[in-house]
Amino acid sequence: MADLDSVLLNLDHSPHQKLNFAELKANGTVGSDVRCLSVPEACESAALKAGVQPFNGFPQYGHTETKGNKTIYSQNGAPVMIDRTKQTLIGAITKRTVTNEDRNLLYTLINGSLHQLIKRNADGTVETTDFVNSLPIRWTKSKDRKFVIGKNLITDTICRMERIFGQNLFEMIDWDHSVVFFDGVTSAYLAPVTKGQRALFLHADHRGPDGKIVPRSKYLIENFKGEAIITSTNVHKAQIEKDVTPSSEVHVIPHFCERGQALGQERKHFVTVSRLKLTGKPIHECIEAFCEVMDEFPDVDYLIYGTGSGQQQLEAQIARLGCGDRVKLVGYTTDPLAIFQSALASVYPTTTEGFGLSILEALSNDCPVISYDVNYGPREMIEPGRNGELVLPGDIDAIAEAMRRVLLDPLRYQREVVNGLERYTREAYIANYRAIVDKLTRPETPL
Repeated sequence: MADLDSVLLNLDHSPHQKLNFAELKANGTVGSDVRCLSVPEACESAALKAGVQPFNGFPQYGHTETKGNKTIYSQNGAPVMIDRTKQTLIGAITKRTVTNEDRNLLYTLINGSLHQLIKRNADGTVETTDFVNSLPIRWTKSKDRKFVIGKNLITDTICRMERIFGQNLFEMIDWDHSVVFFDGVTSAYLAPVTKGQRALFLHADHRGPDGKIVPRSKYLIENFKGEAIITSTNVHKAQIEKDVTPSSEVHVIPHFCERGQALGQERKHFVTVSRLKLTGKPIHECIEAFCEVMDEFPDVDYLIYGTGSGQQQLEAQIARLGCGDRVKLVGYTTDPLAIFQSALASVYPTTTEGFGLSILEALSNDCPVISYDVNYGPREMIEPGRNGELVLPGDIDAIAEAMRRVLLDPLRYQREVVNGLERYTREAYIANYRAIVDKLTRPETPL
């Protein structure tokens, strides 16, 4: 889509976010033609039209002296400003202090233009002024990282409610010919003041752990001010349409994973790649189940990759069961795809899963998956008896039996894994997004 200008719009204006995005572009995670803008940056044209003047409050100086990354600015022999600069992926980031001002003032410049001013007050409040190319755009005061008050510096409008303040600034973004995707319900409150077409991407389940519909999610889905709602599975779409009355048509765009190349190495063990947070990922149940079958399959171990708050509990369980030679906590891995490429199967216990990218990563690397029969991703991607198994949560005997079935005929499960993966390719993902953009920009276009 040659005429498409892709922008990642960030509510946060801090240089840290710009650095994070630059790193994603540098390592190829984000395309080189994608722009990252903060909300203040998106408001720059409105500030220029309103005649907002750039900041010019730094003191005059007649002499500079630079040593390493430190620059001292002096006037009549006395220092008036001190800069400390480092080179980064986004250019030169400078932290500036003005010697005759309050020491609690810290200016941040990017490539010589004022980007942010932070003032820490004695009462514990923090005042932050956001600039774009030295134009003042937004001022906020917070305490303990909670919003207290804000001022739109383009219109001089003051707001004491954070969401109203966010809307006040957001409506100044002049993107009439656009499609704005709201990533999750937490930013959906901006939709009513958004110019252009609007789509809400739902990640989280609209039902709580108890299975009941979450009132806040119900309200947001039924009152979203936009043209489309998107989820990642057909199962979730069907459940949404059963439980609530969506304000807009619900579309499905599954995630994608590049299919791994078979390396030909021997597949030997069960693996789990997950956060070790046992309330949502009850790995301890799978350890108990594996202990029921491990004597039947003496050459197969259970390797658990990850870190988290449940690690000590798992270590204690392994010690109590005396299975430390067969069940091993391996720690965090930076290359889960390589783990799946050498595994007999992935064991993925979960109590709820909006999609389950780890499931797709395993399947895309010819690794069958044993997971819990829960909404939504596991039921969407796993076909019991073919590319994996689904078991009732907490049923230790059923988990053990699923492990046994896979271990008795692992090659058959591995051969079946490829079936259905065409829905989760990069090409399918791009085609799905292109279709939704075409649909929203040209309503007569069929999906």
